[in-house]
Amino acid sequence: MTLTVSAWLQHKIDEYKFSVRDITVDFYMAQAKLNRTDCTIEQLRRFNDTCLDMAEICELNGDDQSYLHAMGKLHHRLVQEMGNADRDRLFRIQAYQLARLSLTRLCHQLALSGEWDQATSLQSDFVRHAGWIF
Repeated sequence: MTLTVSAWLQHKIDEYKFSVRDITVDFYMAQAKLNRTDCTIEQLRRFNDTCLDMAEICELNGDDQSYLHAMGKLHHRLVQEMGNADRDRLFRIQAYQLARLSLTRLCHQLALSGEWDQATSLQSDFVRHAGWIF
């Protein structure tokens, strides 16, 4: 049985929507664990991995806006955790290392779309929040 191009395309769109829905559930579950005061570094890494998985699904399907949104949520949360005085130093340093990677990916995508001002702003904001590391 052969599908028409329209039916094939609709099937691919539906697959993408289901994938995003499933990973969104995983994202909220990982975020809920991160919201707890007893959150571990492993849970921080799982949150990071979940966000990267979500971004990858978006990227592979050509959804640049959703990719930027997922990476932006990840980066914002990591920067927030870098400055969270309730976390131990090792946790905050791990957040810093992961935030550097998310910043790189975000700035790369913004540069591809010509959003240099936004990339520069993100970099400046990161340096301001990461000052305690240096």
